[in-house]
Amino acid sequence: MPDDNGSNAAASVAVKLPDFWKTDPAMWFAQSEAQFHLAKIVNDETKFYHIVAKVDQSVICHIADLVAAPPAENKYKTVKDRLIARFALSAESRFEQLLGAHDLGDMRPTHLLAKMRELSTGLGVDNNLLKMIFIQRLPANIRPILTCHDGTIEKLAEMADKITDASNGQSSAVAMVHNEPTYSNSGERKLAEQIELLTAEIRRLKAPNPERGRSFSRNRSGSRSSSRSGLCWYHRKYGNDAQRCREPCSWS
Repeated sequence: MPDDNGSNAAASVAVKLPDFWKTDPAMWFAQSEAQFHLAKIVNDETKFYHIVAKVDQSVICHIADLVAAPPAENKYKTVKDRLIARFALSAESRFEQLLGAHDLGDMRPTHLLAKMRELSTGLGVDNNLLKMIFIQRLPANIRPILTCHDGTIEKLAEMADKITDASNGQSSAVAMVHNEPTYSNSGERKLAEQIELLTAEIRRLKAPNPERGRSFSRNRSGSRSSSRSGLCWYHRKYGNDAQRCREPCSWS
């Protein structure tokens, strides 16, 4: 059985902390603590020196006094609290980013939602407000589709991902709908069908249609023939079932 020194040496080798995340120190410490847990490191001093050894010069200056004279107790907690306090965004800054400074950019909608969830942590933001802000951050061609649906914000983000992929040419909306193995409820199926119909309609409208000019000529020709017979085009074509009438028309 290995002695304590052997166990500590093995644990030191096993721990590979990521570089310090200045933009999100709380999550960096959460990941570091996961590494400590996997390596079975519980000693306060060991965790403290792992942190000190990992941060670079631009960070260590904020804890120089703790490095020079470590506290007698709670070394790890002390250095953790100091770095989070120095680098974490204030509640005001996070709320400001949430309201206006954080747009979709090159992120996927689901990634944007994850970032917004992170920014809103601890701010007491209502879920309906978060949904409204999220939809407003999406491209103009996606917003009207999502506004018509009452699904959860996570479902709307997944739907926005699919629409974004389709508009980028990565895959057609039809293929994505049929690749879904199952739908958890009829609402999701109806939503997918509506996406498919909307995509098909957009393609139809964008496609050049040489028949339109000829159809217009035929309609004018038919209209002239209808005028010569005394009936408008609607009554000539539909008779009693005509819903409209164009003057002059002899129908009564």
